[in-house]
Amino acid sequence: MKKPSDDRPRISGTRFIDADSEPRARFSLSASYRDQHHPVTGTGGDPNFGAIDTPVDESCVVCAPATRRLAEELFERWNDALKTGDADRVTDCYAEDAVLLPTVSNVPRTTRDEIRDYFRHFLEKRPEGTITQRNVKFGCNKLTDAGTYTFRVRDGGEVRDVPARYTFVYENRDGEWKIVHHHSSMMPGSD
Repeated sequence: MKKPSDDRPRISGTRFIDADSEPRARFSLSASYRDQHHPVTGTGGDPNFGAIDTPVDESCVVCAPATRRLAEELFERWNDALKTGDADRVTDCYAEDAVLLPTVSNVPRTTRDEIRDYFRHFLEKRPEGTITQRNVKFGCNKLTDAGTYTFRVRDGGEVRDVPARYTFVYENRDGEWKIVHHHSSMMPGSD
């Protein structure tokens, strides 16, 4: 007999485990139980009501641990790459299919070559970022870090601080965290 709650779509593999159900129909408990010691796993079920970030096929998904400290480390990795002045090192922080909506360009960058080109020019200013406020959200093999940062840039002999808003979306792909989406924009009135 079908329960009325079975008609609602599940989010992130969340569904209470029914001890009488088939083993393949079992899903992990809520993502709120996820930490570095308890990764969330799940198997895809009914394609009409499958979990959003769990494949619909019969494969098992293991979610990589994601924490606030990881968000800090990923930003530090990217910021350290900026400090090298090497556009290739910065570009290596991004996934092959990443999208960059950059701070000082109106052109969305959707290929690695376009991302590299943006950083070739931006790195001439010797930028260095400092997070001023951060909000971190977690998903299965996904981490979103959004907030505000200030960039110290050098233009000729002038050094100035540029406050900006940012969003980094990271995905864990084959065991490595990469930026899949990065949006950065100057604070209104700061130019």
